[in-house]
Amino acid sequence: MKTFNRIKEITGHLAFRYFFSTVACCFALCNEVVARAGGGGGHGGGGGHSSGGHSSGGSYHYYGGGGGGGGMSPGIVVLIIIIVVIYIIVKGRTGGGEQSGGGDVTADMPNQPFPEGLDKLKVQTSFIEIQNAWQKKDLTVVRKWISDGVYQRYTAQFQMMNKLSQVNKLSNIQINGIKLAKTGVDGKYQTADVAVSFTMDDEFLSEKYPSFNERFIGDSDTEFWTFIKRQDATGNKNLYDNNNCPNCGAPLEIKMGEISRCGQCGTLTNNATYDWVLSEITQADDYNGGSGMEENVELHEMTKNDSLFSVQRVEDIASNVFMQIMEVMTGESDKKLARFAEPATVASILKQKAAIGSIVFDRLYLNDVTLGSFNTTPERLNLVFSLTATYQRVRAGQTLTLIDPEMVSENFSMVLSKNLKGLQTAAKETVYSYECANCGAPFDDTTNDVCPYCQTAVIDFNRNWVLTEFKM
Repeated sequence: MKTFNRIKEITGHLAFRYFFSTVACCFALCNEVVARAGGGGGHGGGGGHSSGGHSSGGSYHYYGGGGGGGGMSPGIVVLIIIIVVIYIIVKGRTGGGEQSGGGDVTADMPNQPFPEGLDKLKVQTSFIEIQNAWQKKDLTVVRKWISDGVYQRYTAQFQMMNKLSQVNKLSNIQINGIKLAKTGVDGKYQTADVAVSFTMDDEFLSEKYPSFNERFIGDSDTEFWTFIKRQDATGNKNLYDNNNCPNCGAPLEIKMGEISRCGQCGTLTNNATYDWVLSEITQADDYNGGSGMEENVELHEMTKNDSLFSVQRVEDIASNVFMQIMEVMTGESDKKLARFAEPATVASILKQKAAIGSIVFDRLYLNDVTLGSFNTTPERLNLVFSLTATYQRVRAGQTLTLIDPEMVSENFSMVLSKNLKGLQTAAKETVYSYECANCGAPFDDTTNDVCPYCQTAVIDFNRNWVLTEFKM
């Protein structure tokens, strides 16, 4: 908890907003979010997922109307005195610094051997490079070994930050512990959850809106990083220590964005056939070890002929879809939706967008995506996901107008559907919603209805997962 920061904020601005700030602080003490890189967002402990990503959070200032009329009521005076006392106690314990502490969870974890091809050095490299990519808002170096969903989480957050002229500077990064938490089998894939405990200094800055600036010294926490690799992979490539294609060995292009294909042989570099791919980052408070759907016999039987199906992969698609929807909600092209949603669902989302009005997310973190259940119709398999996101909405202009005076966590639901017939053959390895599922050709922003190269329908229940329901 960043109690020190909360108390300092309230006492520092008491003359202008004593009532609202005091109430906001009482709630804020229970739920903190820090803005470092990590994965998808989170809360609790010493910070949130960073970027996000499973990775990022933030600490926040609160705004409210100033009190009019006479002085403070006796009840408010008493409450302020209590808060000042807490402030003094916390200051004594922390030495006056702005700190957070999720602690080193790995210290109490048993030592387990890592699966073949994954080791502490790869995890350390991925952690450090992700932090650097996050603060530079540039995923060039890490794109070749992160999943499409992780990529989308970061890029969506970068767009939000750019709209508010925000940067997140990280320094004094220190990894305190790396330990394997869990391994498993998910379809044709192996999975490995690795706990990473760390300490860093964290500054969230905006030139345009400096009142949102925050700084934390010694922010510490633990995150769980999930990696996947094909069970039938042959040999061990290393995507983390070089910049060469794992298939043909050619140097990879300097810029790799939505589509991480080698320019020489066309292979997708973040294909889990070659190496362990980072596919999720989860805050310690949100980590539950999985939903158990990986072991569902009925689901496994229906998808056994699709060699690319796994629970982790469809959850990655769901997170990808969610972040693209949020981009549309904040002003990106509505045409994005036509790449992955059926027309009725597109109309429903745009109706929700119109009801909300023009917004930007000061922070947007996807805490959790879980495949909770599934059902079938005569033609289709429908996957039902539950999602939790933490965010703060604002309206941007000369000044920021807060829609949410506090960070809020909301639940969402989503259904992705595919024809049962389409599950009887192996799917193609393509980048979801950015490439044609038939020929692999890239889509551009003007794509609608059919692929411009092979004329295959973009929304094809036989070839890809289609969004058929989304509820906010």
